[in-house]
Amino acid sequence: MVKSWLFDIFNYPYDSRPEGLDPDLVQDEYDWHLETWVQAEDLGYDGVFFSEHHFTAYNMSPSPNLLVASLAQRTSRMHLGVMCNVTAFHNPRRLAEETAMLDYLTHGRLEVGFGRGSDDLEFKKEGFPLEDTRAWFEESLDLMEKAWHQPRFTHHGRFFDYDDASIYPRPKNAPEVWVTALSPSTVSWAAAKGYRIAMSFVPPAGLAGMRKAYEEAAVAAGRTPSADKIAVLRQAFVADTDEQARELAEPALDHVFKLFKRAAVPEDVDNLAKGYEGYSSFFRPFVTGGGVTFDDLVASGAVVVGSPATVRDQLVAQAEEIGCGHLINWFSFGQLTKEQTQRSVELYAKEVAPALRSLTLR
Repeated sequence: MVKSWLFDIFNYPYDSRPEGLDPDLVQDEYDWHLETWVQAEDLGYDGVFFSEHHFTAYNMSPSPNLLVASLAQRTSRMHLGVMCNVTAFHNPRRLAEETAMLDYLTHGRLEVGFGRGSDDLEFKKEGFPLEDTRAWFEESLDLMEKAWHQPRFTHHGRFFDYDDASIYPRPKNAPEVWVTALSPSTVSWAAAKGYRIAMSFVPPAGLAGMRKAYEEAAVAAGRTPSADKIAVLRQAFVADTDEQARELAEPALDHVFKLFKRAAVPEDVDNLAKGYEGYSSFFRPFVTGGGVTFDDLVASGAVVVGSPATVRDQLVAQAEEIGCGHLINWFSFGQLTKEQTQRSVELYAKEVAPALRSLTLR
């Protein structure tokens, strides 16, 4: 079975200048997105993941855990989580407490996701050294694991130092962690730790290779890998016809990727900070030649746009090739309206999700 999720990066689709922000339009965005997420439960979605970004119109959920808490009070079945909390923007002891509180507020429906982050410009604005993100990330998770499972814990690391510390409350349900993974080292590290991984943007063949590397590292660590530990994020848009889907999705994607370029793409993609060298090939298309085109994204499989039959066939093929047990769908992006987004979410639920749910993957 392949589970189907919503993902929302929640960008501001109007004037992206700080002085161009309209509070009334922001209010409308929050309101109809929340309405869409609530409707997703009635449509049978397995859950919703939110994202964390800061300081630009690319994203309006700097505190996605607030969205989890809000939606938890309006739903009863769907799982709710963040993909991901960027550890460099958090004190891990404080984040462990907040995660524990959300476990209770969601009545055990919380999905816990963490990542070291990859948006160079966000870190520069915050003054956080990019070369420290991996060490901070790994130490943060080590500390949080202690805080969740031990009434009192001691931690002496490079960034944090605690004696006889505790959090209150500790979670009722032991968190099963998701980790966002774009680099081979993160994939192998997560597998060895027994964490689930969420991958994105890379074509299916590349993700299949990452899945294989995950399996090998898990087995080497004495763990049993499975499709249920693998999630793939895809930008997806469904309309009644292929032509209508492209007509609506192409300008919306153009808008959101312009925001992404301004918010996240480093100025010098060939000389990235230590630990991020492997990201050069990912960022380079955004700064060379004609940039990333709609056709490039569709051909790569990172974007899946079309009629229900087109989207169903492409996502089923990708899930089988990659061996992922979860498809996380980024439905709302750019200037897509409430009506267009909700129609896409409905068509996917009724005509795409059942085919994915019927798959048998190991």
